[in-house]
Amino acid sequence: MIFTLIKRIESLENELIAVREELEANRLAAANGIRLGVVTNPAAATVDVVTGDNKATGVPFLVMCSGKVSHYRRPSEGEQCLLVNLGSGDNLNNAVALMGLPSDRYPVPTTKANEVMTDYGGGMTEVYDLEKGSLTAKYPGGLNIVGDTRQTGAITATGDITDYTRSMQADREIFDGHDHNESNLVKTEVPNQKQAE
Repeated sequence: MIFTLIKRIESLENELIAVREELEANRLAAANGIRLGVVTNPAAATVDVVTGDNKATGVPFLVMCSGKVSHYRRPSEGEQCLLVNLGSGDNLNNAVALMGLPSDRYPVPTTKANEVMTDYGGGMTEVYDLEKGSLTAKYPGGLNIVGDTRQTGAITATGDITDYTRSMQADREIFDGHDHNESNLVKTEVPNQKQAE
């Protein structure tokens, strides 16, 4: 009977050891389920991410949308992200990176509740004011529009406006300096009224 009892205790001890090992494996898997990381090597469709002492390589990153409508932005070196482990255990190479976490290196571009802002870097920004319904855009390198453009409402320009022939200022100079001096026409004087400048 004692021999049977000893065997039973040994069996229970082995089961307890197996349960403890399984709990430890589950704890490690849970600890690696979602981790905070930093991008070290952004590429076209993947990033390398350092999280603690671990490094995940060739991890795909999520974009805002990728279907009939798509939006792409390559993550930045040093950008903070969440690494979501889709696999099991501590192999972080079965993970995806969720981008867009503000950090000390890349803080939010505005904290105003009524503003939606995109800061593209290099001084290029777009700010939409929810209360005013207005968009303020700064394009230091200029804005190129392909296709027809229609405007409802007034246009105010602080610089000259040019079409495919010449600028509005050049048209003013032509108008303001012209006269009609042809033999079959009645001669007119130089206009006594200038185009508004």
